[in-house]
Parts: sequence; C-alpha cells; structure tokens
Amino acid sequence: MSDTTPSTEELFLILYCIIDDLYPEVTPDWIRFRRGTDQMNMTDPEIITLSIMQEGRSNDSELSFHRVVEKDYLHLFPGLISRSRYHRRRKDLMGIQREMLRHLMNRFRLLAMWLSMDSAPITTAESPRWKSAQMSIWAAEAGFSPSKRQFFLGFRLHLLVSNTGAICDFVLSGANVGERRVAEHLLSVEADWQARQSPLLAEARPVLADNGYCGDWLASLFGKNGGALWYALRRSKKAVSSAEAALRAWHRGLRARIESVFGSLAGQFQMEETRARSVWGTMTRVVAKLLSYMVGFLANEALGRPGTALKSLTR
Repeated sequence: MSDTTPSTEELFLILYCIIDDLYPEVTPDWIRFRRGTDQMNMTDPEIITLSIMQEGRSNDSELSFHRVVEKDYLHLFPGLISRSRYHRRRKDLMGIQREMLRHLMNRFRLLAMWLSMDSAPITTAESPRWKSAQMSIWAAEAGFSPSKRQFFLGFRLHLLVSNTGAICDFVLSGANVGERRVAEHLLSVEADWQARQSPLLAEARPVLADNGYCGDWLASLFGKNGGALWYALRRSKKAVSSAEAALRAWHRGLRARIESVFGSLAGQFQMEETRARSVWGTMTRVVAKLLSYMVGFLANEALGRPGTALKSLTR
C-alpha cells in the first residue's frame, strides 16, 4: 500500500479487522461462546477496539472518549453500551488483551535482529498523596527515577524492544524492585525462547542494555544459555582508547531505538501516569496501552508506513 495516513473512521475499521482476526486465535472457546454472547449489544472485539483506540488517541478519560464515540462514530458502533458497562467489560477482557499482546510480541520477536532492554517509571501518585494512594493501589511502591532525579510512588515498566521498535516482552514490577533483578528474569525468558526457536533463527540475537544493567555476572548468566548481553560501561569510567569511544557511540546509537519507544509510550500513550485507581485498573491500562502500540505498529506496516510512526497514525 501507499504511504498514506488513514482517517479516524478508516483507522477504527483497520484496528477492528486486526483485533477481530486476533480474537479467535487467542481466546478459548469457553470465553468466546460463553452464555449470553449472542445477546450482547457489543462484541468483545468491538470493546477491545475502543480500548486501544482510546489509548492511541492519548485520551485517558473514559468518559470523554465515550462521548466522542457516541457523538461522531455511533454509526460504526450502533450497539454502543454505557460508559460504566464499557469500563467493566474492558477490565474483564484484560486477560484476552494480554494474550493478544503476547501473540503480537512473539510474532515480531521472531523477526528481530537484536533487542534492547530498559525500564521507565509509572507514577500512581505524587509525594503528598502517597499514603492515600497506596491504600487503593496496594502494590504500588516508592522508587527513584534517575532521569527525573526524584522519588515516585508506583511501578516500573521493563521492556525488551526489537531493532525495528516492536515490543517483544515486558514486565511490570514494583518501583522498588531493582533493574538487574528483573533483567535476570527477562534474559532467562529470552534465552529459553531462543532455545525453542533455534531452528528458525539464523543466530542468537544480542541484547543491548544501558549502564544500569552493567556487570559481568549478568552477562555471564545470559551467556551460559547461549545469549549475548552487550551493556554500556558507566559514564564515570572513561574510554581507554578511541576504538572504545567509537564502540560506546555505536552502542548509544542502537539503543536510541528503545529510548524513542519509551518516549512514544510516555508522550502519546501517557504511560507514565495511567490515572488508574486500583491494581487491576493499572494492569488493564498498561496492557491496553502496550497492545494499542503494537496493533498500531502492525497497522502502520500494513499501510506501508514506518511501524513506529504512531503519532501521525492517530491524527
């Protein structure tokens, strides 16, 4: 296809087609054919389509988004349910959205030449509201963001991102959980996945990490399973030669991809502040935002556009 930007109405239809194709692949029959499905005003794929469109349009308010759909796109969703029912159905379908996300991540993971690993904070409350916020979001923990140089209450999102900008794996941890501890889990999963896919992979893919993951023990752990972890040295440690300085610059250039992905998630998808009021709500919003990113990535490729050009996709 030509490199064109679809209208909002066309994008709704494109996203629905993608979700409608994914739904039977990842949904067990006992959910697909559960009692009363034939009497529902809106199908599960329609609910999920609205969910990912809401996140892609940077609209964290379900109420305002529901009003926009009711006002301008009711002809696409003639059975539109009330905002409160949409909210409940959306949370109930979090598991299905997670399986769709997992399916897409594995699809793009198989095509990756290399992966990058990093994390970013998800804030649930600023410091004056920590006590009251933690009562409703009990899993939120206090952590420190080096990039912002401040403490926050919430979670930390850890990602593995491919060289093309596709998300290939994620972990949502408490803000106080160390990056290397989560990296050990992510690298273990990646090593196991590469081992299972070895006939389909030309060679083992390296994982690039910043200086927060530096340490020979972590690289050695991943290496025992056939993987290669390339981590950046701390900036306080000066390069001993021009070749090492060039290597560091090359490493930073490759890692710019995952930094742009986090920038997109923070800017367009408002990942760092989900506005959720419960643990389940936080998980639902995070999964919906990541799924929205990946479905948009897939839609861009189908339209002949760069996969990461998501901002111009939802004009």
